[in-house]
Amino acid sequence: MKFYRYLHFLSLDIVLGALASSCFAARLFGTDPGYVWWIVLALSVWLLYTGDHMLDALRHRKKVEREMHYFMLKHRKLVIYSLGVVAVVNFVLIINLLDKELFKYALVLAGLVLLFYAMRHVFRKNRILQIPGEFFVMLLYMAGTWLGPAVAKEGGFEAGHGMVALIFLGVLLMNLGVISLYDIKLDSRMGIASLANLLGIKATKNLLLGTAIAIYLVSLLQFLVFEMDHFSKYALILTGMCTILLLVLYYPSRFRKNDYFRLAADAVLMMGFLALLIS
Repeated sequence: MKFYRYLHFLSLDIVLGALASSCFAARLFGTDPGYVWWIVLALSVWLLYTGDHMLDALRHRKKVEREMHYFMLKHRKLVIYSLGVVAVVNFVLIINLLDKELFKYALVLAGLVLLFYAMRHVFRKNRILQIPGEFFVMLLYMAGTWLGPAVAKEGGFEAGHGMVALIFLGVLLMNLGVISLYDIKLDSRMGIASLANLLGIKATKNLLLGTAIAIYLVSLLQFLVFEMDHFSKYALILTGMCTILLLVLYYPSRFRKNDYFRLAADAVLMMGFLALLIS
């Protein structure tokens, strides 16, 4: 677990999950965004999450609540220097090598990310803007990881693509919601407007259970319409993700120890690499 904790502190688990999600989308759409996309995606995700964690750590440096924040503050000089170097490398790659059409969409996405950062770090005390951050992360995460494969697709999208995308969005909501339930006390002490804090434990559990039921129903509809074809195989992977998250949701005594819930949530996203097995 010590290795995983460092992986988590350095946001490398998030990077692997993002690459897996993008790989899932690329296989679903039958596209190849190019090697530059994969490098830029990995660097961008690392910058966003590590930068966010560093800002949180600096904001709560007088009373450190998270082990990750302690790690960030202890190594802040190295982390800040690394953020600067990676930002420059990423900028050079985006400007010079990223596909021009993809670049235009990436600019729009970057604007939305900046808006989220402003709401999270600048206007966080504004009651009107106290919307669960999980909703923003869910949409931005999917938009960011699926952008390259979607732009690279030639021709139109089919109904099956939309159904699988809808299921994937539900899995993301469950993933983020489960983590917010486990971290509810810590988030409350830190003043974070998480899903569980704003809705309450019971309402959040009901929302996640309803999401799981919707995922199973849409997956069943997917199978009834398309049988076991190309799309149904992807839906099957997503229902497996959903099942694991349900176990994490309803068996907290098993997953709270040593932060196994976080490990399980990361592993679920990495299951996107299973799409490589689909021919």
